[in-house]
Amino acid sequence: MGNSTLIIVLFAVVLIGSVIFGLNSKTSMSVEETTEKFKEVQSRLIANSSLEMYLNKLRRNKSLRGNFTANNLLSGKYDISVTGGDTVRILSYASFLGKNSISRADLIWENITLPTVKSGLSISTTNLDLKLNGNILISGNDTNPDGSPGSGGSILGISVNNSSDSIRVTDSLNNNVKSKITGTGGAPSIGVSTDSINYSALASQFVQAADIILPGGTYSSGTTMGSMAEPKITHVTGNVNFGGNSTGAGVLVVYGNMSWSGNFAYNGLVLIYGNSSITASASGTSKIYGAVLVAGQTVNFQVTGSAEIYYSSLVLNLLKNNLKSNKFVVKNWLEDL
Repeated sequence: MGNSTLIIVLFAVVLIGSVIFGLNSKTSMSVEETTEKFKEVQSRLIANSSLEMYLNKLRRNKSLRGNFTANNLLSGKYDISVTGGDTVRILSYASFLGKNSISRADLIWENITLPTVKSGLSISTTNLDLKLNGNILISGNDTNPDGSPGSGGSILGISVNNSSDSIRVTDSLNNNVKSKITGTGGAPSIGVSTDSINYSALASQFVQAADIILPGGTYSSGTTMGSMAEPKITHVTGNVNFGGNSTGAGVLVVYGNMSWSGNFAYNGLVLIYGNSSITASASGTSKIYGAVLVAGQTVNFQVTGSAEIYYSSLVLNLLKNNLKSNKFVVKNWLEDL
């Protein structure tokens, strides 16, 4: 009897011990698996979060390219590679406590949206003071930057908001100046714009995508704001004067007054705007190929000397095809490569 009881007790002890050992083993394996899974998830989170960070950096700096290594994030590390031109690839190599993840994003920049240009010089205001004197030329006849005729049709030389402004401006010009405002309808080619442009929205698009930001001031020889090979969006944040041999190509956005003189040469769209009074002037032997838009509650515009403004479809089409906004489409997003 005693031996039988002892055997039963020993068997129960062994059985209970086996159960406890099994439970401990399973618990240990479960904790280990959970820990490894957490490491994998955290590593993937670091890779994807770093991609998001560099997408935001690209929105602010379209030219951001290169390798950016040994970065810390969420108690782990990551390396970033940004390559490409119009199509950009971002690769993130992330690690967390021995677990590695690779994520990739491919994106395509959207082109900027240009307004429909209906005149070489467009002025939008309810209070206009326009003075044109000297050996100037404002042309709506399509002209290439080398002076040769463009392949597009003619548009107005100057457009204003209403017929009364059109008549008043025309009547104020002497015969010599009238002959130098060319375009649709013959000289002087001055008419009413039929398009309604939201200048604030237009300017906002350019400002957000600006490649060059300049404070107000005077800029002369040595100032370059893009070229025909590499046009740029330039935003000037105050009253500005361009003179000497300063040059540029692309979109020039000025929030404030603008004057240009000397041998200033620009190929592109010039937008001068403000919420109240805007003063603009062109003089010297300056030349602009593309179009000039001026908008404000009151606009005072003066053109003197031998300043010239030409409509150029070649230049504007080049901008449409080459300038990028700050918006892009994410074409692919791949994880665990």
